[in-house]
Amino acid sequence: MKNNLIHNLLETKPQYRNALFSKGYLVTSDEITELDSFPFYGNWQKYTIGKLKNSKIINLIIHDNQDSHIVYHEGIHAAIIGHAYNPFNMMYQENEILNELIVSYKENTQAFFEKVNELTGIHLIILNDNGTLLFLQDCGGMKSCYYGIIDNNLSITSHPQLLGDLYNLQVDPKLDSLIQKWFFSIGGRYLPGDLSPYKNIKRLGPNTFVRFNTELELERFYPIKNHPEIEPEQYEHTIEKISKLIHNNIKLCTYKWKSPAVSLSGGMDSKTTLSCANGLYDKFKYYSFHCKPQEIVDANAAHEICKSIGVKHKIYAIPDKNEAIEDYDVLKKIIFHNASYIGKPHDHEIRKFIYLSKLNDFDVELKSWISEVGRAMWGKKYGREMPQVLTPRHFSIFQTRYLLSPNLLRHSDFHYKDYLQRIDLIKPIFNFEHADSFYWEFRFGSWGGSVNTIHDIFYHAITMPMNNRKIIEMFLWFPHEFRKNDGVNKAIIKYANNKILDLNLNVHNTYLGGKRVFIEKMYYTYRTNKLFKWISI
Repeated sequence: MKNNLIHNLLETKPQYRNALFSKGYLVTSDEITELDSFPFYGNWQKYTIGKLKNSKIINLIIHDNQDSHIVYHEGIHAAIIGHAYNPFNMMYQENEILNELIVSYKENTQAFFEKVNELTGIHLIILNDNGTLLFLQDCGGMKSCYYGIIDNNLSITSHPQLLGDLYNLQVDPKLDSLIQKWFFSIGGRYLPGDLSPYKNIKRLGPNTFVRFNTELELERFYPIKNHPEIEPEQYEHTIEKISKLIHNNIKLCTYKWKSPAVSLSGGMDSKTTLSCANGLYDKFKYYSFHCKPQEIVDANAAHEICKSIGVKHKIYAIPDKNEAIEDYDVLKKIIFHNASYIGKPHDHEIRKFIYLSKLNDFDVELKSWISEVGRAMWGKKYGREMPQVLTPRHFSIFQTRYLLSPNLLRHSDFHYKDYLQRIDLIKPIFNFEHADSFYWEFRFGSWGGSVNTIHDIFYHAITMPMNNRKIIEMFLWFPHEFRKNDGVNKAIIKYANNKILDLNLNVHNTYLGGKRVFIEKMYYTYRTNKLFKWISI
């Protein structure tokens, strides 16, 4: 079994035990007492956050490299696993944020969720109200969360493989068949719906939460109403508001960390972050990396942009051969294990993960993820308007290309339909475009969360200044075509630092073009063409 293989590996390479499920967490009602052996190896600490209705103690077991914060206030236990900060009131101390969340919760659940929606960061929030447990993620679901009942005990974790190792769980044969297919690596490398490799473990997605009394209940808390649809005369004021909130988030990062750095490409999202850092440029380091030839253009573009605004920029060249990375094969196996063997990264990605994990040049990396939600990305990628209502089949083919596997495709459709019905996303919610909701809750919630979990092997922390529900919603206030043409991002850059926009340095996004994308467009056309809807290959 895979857990035996990794166990044996770490017996011979004990120096890498700390990398196993690095920055992971486990919330459980199980009485786990042995933390010195596999898979914990003495690198985890145990805390308690009250009891369940059945009087079982809730244990919070945290990897030494994972930040966590627990408060007990007005009869309620609350915890943040990860980090959070609020650009609306400038709070950045997690204990203060938790106390404010409890006060809001005491008022009513709507007030609680409104306060949650103000938060930026990468985190899981847990509330224990006298045995009633609530847990939910950050805006984009970047702090991965899987949950279920195992041996009559509640289990919530960052890594489903951790539960597999602890309880000798068997991988669902149908999903194992999918993961082993050659085409699974084409696309997002995540599982359909809210599936995990194990039948009794589910993935939590952004904008939903789980309530647990005696049973697990999945509910949606966002959105709860139509978002504003603004007119051109309102653009300027809204752009100013978004820019200032992102700037506030970037400023808060200088309070929370001692040596922050901004990772950059030449793309639109990076330029948005860099422009909003205006006035704080001396507080950060700036860098790019390249681990394959296509990324050199991106890194050089970022270098030119930084030069144009007078900030120093460093480029890290990731070795292009596995042999140049010490113990590459050992660390590759650990990374695969941490990823539950779902999204097996390519060699150049593995080299990048290992190389960056050994850097000690900064303590936090500001990434520019999440704003893509507001850029109508599916229309860009496929070069056509998306249907107003997506079907489960759309969700399946956005995930990967089910070539010559009709049974697996139908299996995926079934699980997407089931999950979409359970989270009220079988059709658009209010005036939120269905394709945008998919990008938000699956492209990021599934793919992005799993990638970020792999990044947890890094020495440094990762934060995302645009990972905030209220900020992302403001992107969606603008008309579809304006967003699709990057009008929001360009207007932010112009407002925050027009020098970057005037440079007019644009890098082609390989996600939106190239041979692979051409094949994906053909596959999309085939699978969504009514002429072929009865044909399966």
